[in-house]
Amino acid sequence: MKRLSLLLALAMPLLAQASAISQVAEASKYTLAYSLAVPNVASFNFNSIPYTVDNHASIANGSFSRIAYYLELQRAGGPLMYAYVSMDAFTNDASKIGVPNAASGAFFQQNVSNMNVFSNVAGIATGTGIGTGNIEFWQYNYGTANSANVPGATNNNYDFGDRSDFANNYGSMQIHNYGAGQSILDYNNWGGSSNYSDIGLGTQVGGSGNPDWTFAYNAGQFTVKNLEVLVLRNSVPEPGSLALLGLGLFGLAAMRRKSVR
Repeated sequence: MKRLSLLLALAMPLLAQASAISQVAEASKYTLAYSLAVPNVASFNFNSIPYTVDNHASIANGSFSRIAYYLELQRAGGPLMYAYVSMDAFTNDASKIGVPNAASGAFFQQNVSNMNVFSNVAGIATGTGIGTGNIEFWQYNYGTANSANVPGATNNNYDFGDRSDFANNYGSMQIHNYGAGQSILDYNNWGGSSNYSDIGLGTQVGGSGNPDWTFAYNAGQFTVKNLEVLVLRNSVPEPGSLALLGLGLFGLAAMRRKSVR
């Protein structure tokens, strides 16, 4: 029975073992796909992304139904701040849910469904089943024009409705709640710049004047900057897990037959 228990454990998906679990109960049901200690300066369109955890190769296409993003920030001597957002999967390809750099080829400018938002940052609208989420994930520079006609966004500053230039390397990884007129978590200027990256939780007030933290150049203000990407696996085990489980059960049956003899 010990052998069967071990095989069953191996067949189960690896649950997220990351900071999100300590803050958000929902995260305990999810599998960790990527974890990144965000650097002050990044050039991810020209260099590989230094993920501290990269499990995406073990997550089969179509094997997950939801995607979650967790960002935590802390200044020296200050409290840990975080935001966690999960949503219905907007792609079935785990290689495209991390930082959307040139190598991944990921580009997503769209609404997302059934957002669950948990945060300890004042002003961020939390809740479950939120239907007014949108993401702006791309490797490029971008402008202020509200090209996707996101409700409530303006053409006058960088907010939750912008326009990709499809050129150059600034980079945008932003999750918004346009129904609340706010950003939830933003990570910009990681594509190929010598300036500090932009990073923030909630809508920026003051600073660069842009609600989505564009041109904030503020990554150096934080001693802790961790980004995690998680997925909710489908309830049916993947083919490899089924095969492993089948071999385990076959082996257990063989041992029982041998003991009877």
